[in-house]
Amino acid sequence: MDSQGDNGYTVAELCRQVEATINTTFPSEVWVRGVISGLKRSPSGHVYFDLIERGDLGEEPTATLPVALFTNARQRVNAILRKTNAARMTDGVEIRIRGSVTYYPRQGRVQLIMSLIDPSHTLGQLEAARNELIGELRTEGLLEANRSLAFPPVPLRVALVTSAGSAAEADFVGESGLSGFPFEITLFDARVQGTEAIDDLVRAFDAIHAARREFDVVALVRGGGAPSDLAVFDHGRVARALAGCQLPVVVGVGHEIDTSVADLVAARSTKTPTACAGLLVEAVRAFDHQLSRLARQITARAQWCLTAERQRIDNAAHRLVSASHRQVDRREHQLHTAAVKVGLLDPTANLARGWSIVHTSDGTLVRSTAQVTEGTALDITTAGGRIAATVRRTEATP
Repeated sequence: MDSQGDNGYTVAELCRQVEATINTTFPSEVWVRGVISGLKRSPSGHVYFDLIERGDLGEEPTATLPVALFTNARQRVNAILRKTNAARMTDGVEIRIRGSVTYYPRQGRVQLIMSLIDPSHTLGQLEAARNELIGELRTEGLLEANRSLAFPPVPLRVALVTSAGSAAEADFVGESGLSGFPFEITLFDARVQGTEAIDDLVRAFDAIHAARREFDVVALVRGGGAPSDLAVFDHGRVARALAGCQLPVVVGVGHEIDTSVADLVAARSTKTPTACAGLLVEAVRAFDHQLSRLARQITARAQWCLTAERQRIDNAAHRLVSASHRQVDRREHQLHTAAVKVGLLDPTANLARGWSIVHTSDGTLVRSTAQVTEGTALDITTAGGRIAATVRRTEATP
């Protein structure tokens, strides 16, 4: 029968023709690359998603291909990903996969039935994007921006960025609590995996910036995972939010081998949430030890100063006593000398030695013969008493 009759194709005829054309064009499996979008896992274990190709600006897709990964093939694909430690299949990850191009007439739908994945392609794409971002951050001067901030000596007030109720939060809070130091931890809830995590993390850093005076440090933590799980920490918006933070950021993401862009931008980097908390604990402990050492030094110095001052006071007291004794002795000697001199000048002593004191009758002390004449009445004082006498003659000493 001529399907090109007056009435044209029937729907079934056209669908069969399309199916035949596809089967002829793609007789075997093909490799195709694109970005995962809208990935869903069914209760039966099948996985469905769209493989898209983005436009030049990375906005709306220019092409979309539905993909189905059935359970038997999914187990094989997951084994390959685990063995190579490649990226986990999730939205936003570029992959290169193999499968059969099929057409379903009932749905009018072209679909790729996935059978294999090339893990090296995804890893290469992630690495290339990562290196490009690092170069941009270096050019913009952002690789050292957060690291150049002064790290607080006592980082007790912590802004913790992670998913609320996660094991990462429990590990961080638990390790901090075991230290015995009075940490004040404020949680900024944010998803740390998937495309929505990017907006969450940027919002968290914006909120921290608004309240930055209330904190000493920021801790960004999450548990381990495949490279695709940690892809958010290699995203440019997250890296720039971290680099622009006015507080030092400590990253504790559970990847023992790989280093994310966030690790490179942060002030400090650790491998796990527990290690992140441990870094802050050690910083506080080091300050506590330093404070104790300084206290011991101050106490020892004060004791030395007190001992030295006590010795100085004792020495000064000893010198004062010695000086006072010498002063007393000197004054006693001076007093004795003065007493001797006074004794030598004492008229009573002179009188006892045979000297006499002569006064005229009016009480004038007679010092020379010129003061008296013949007949002058005299009053003579001796050691034994007084004598009244009259001058009979005077004679000057040659």
